[in-house]
Amino acid sequence: METPFEQIQKSIEAGKIGGSWLITGGFETEQKQFIQEVCSYLLKQDLKDIAAFHPDLKWIECGLTEEAKKEIQKNILAGKAIDEAADFAHKQEITVDDIRTGIQFLSLKTAPDKWRILIISPADKMNENAANALLKALEEPSERSIIFLLCRNMGRILPTIKSRCRKIRLKPLSERELSDKIKELYPGLGSVETIVALSEGSMGLAQMICDNDGVNLYQELVSLLQPAVSVEAVKSFVAGVTENDESFYLAKKFILSRIYQEARSAVAVSPFMAEDYMDLYQEAEGLFRDIDRIYLDKKEVLQSIIFKVSEALS
Repeated sequence: METPFEQIQKSIEAGKIGGSWLITGGFETEQKQFIQEVCSYLLKQDLKDIAAFHPDLKWIECGLTEEAKKEIQKNILAGKAIDEAADFAHKQEITVDDIRTGIQFLSLKTAPDKWRILIISPADKMNENAANALLKALEEPSERSIIFLLCRNMGRILPTIKSRCRKIRLKPLSERELSDKIKELYPGLGSVETIVALSEGSMGLAQMICDNDGVNLYQELVSLLQPAVSVEAVKSFVAGVTENDESFYLAKKFILSRIYQEARSAVAVSPFMAEDYMDLYQEAEGLFRDIDRIYLDKKEVLQSIIFKVSEALS
């Protein structure tokens, strides 16, 4: 069976690489590593940083807010190095202006033997206007252009966009492969089996777990998802994980995985119980999504979901 890279390579050699590709599966790290390998092959040079400037490559992601741009300008005028400033806020979505900039980039002429490459990541962060603007570019692609859409949540991609893209799904690593990679990168690390079990075949997720004491975070969370959970314990946990974006992501991931596992286990016992868990999963997923969409408070959302799951498990 062809690997994802071999699939792309065959299209390149057949002269059929042009157009749009939807990359799914894997973690953000795996998707970026894969697209870096593909672009290095296409552009015939080793790209150490896929997001760095290249005349034939453009990367679109959730950019800085207007307030953040002004803050950067103030720091520059004040003679401060940007890396000395506070973290700058990014927009929660990819906008129509972002997509129009990308389309304009693709319309520029390039050498006959070269390609213009546009990468949109994550594509599921495009708002409705941005998605509609991209759709036109997919229908009428520029000559010698390629669009790669890196997607984390296929459910948020318009069906009309999906139908116009060729698809590549990055497959998870086996438990043995993942265990070997973890031991190679983190020699002497304990709890490798637990990390493998939590990582769902993703080295990117495994690295996030290793770098953020994810095993302890998971164990603490499990202790909270119990009947009659302590309010103070939940508040303390929430206060800690919401200080770091990756820790918060792990808490969200672990909670949703736990609900899904309970739903699967309940199928054999009672279809009605399984349905209740799936309703809870959809409610929790929606609340997490609304943190970005309508700016709900992270702490309140996480605390509320922990209590809901604890109640459901009682």
